[in-house]
Amino acid sequence: MDEGPRASRFRRRLTLAALVLYTGLVLVITLTPRMPGSGFVSRVVDRVLDSLHARGLFMSVDFLTIEFIGNILMFVPLGIFAAMLISARYWWTLLFLGTMFSGFIELAQRQFLPDRYPEIRDLISNSTGFLIGATIAVVFRLLVAHRDRLVERDRLEFEQRARSGH
Repeated sequence: MDEGPRASRFRRRLTLAALVLYTGLVLVITLTPRMPGSGFVSRVVDRVLDSLHARGLFMSVDFLTIEFIGNILMFVPLGIFAAMLISARYWWTLLFLGTMFSGFIELAQRQFLPDRYPEIRDLISNSTGFLIGATIAVVFRLLVAHRDRLVERDRLEFEQRARSGH
């Protein structure tokens, strides 16, 4: 299989390595018996929220809201890396990959980790984060492809003018 120019092969391999490492990090965070740093993290979040609430700020924001947003943010890089690796022909698989991966995590928590709580909210937030990341990457790839077409068009026009003596 031809992977394209040398720089492209290097970028693909680097992106694949980033995907594998980041996936491992997500699996450690989501599949350890207790959420890493859960005691410390929850204490810090509670203190910050208490302080904000005492000032009348963000009254509707609670720990579950912060956790939901955190799950979204955790899955954005996975969506970016996956979308950068997948062929444009198969972009539609991105609609399912994040949900399937999140479903695997929630199922594993349910089956093997009695101290973890698999929730549909997590499936929704994780899938949303993955799709946000994938969308960012797809838009970026479209912009780069458009720019490349414009550069190529300008190059060809320049060559034509140079050959015709203008």
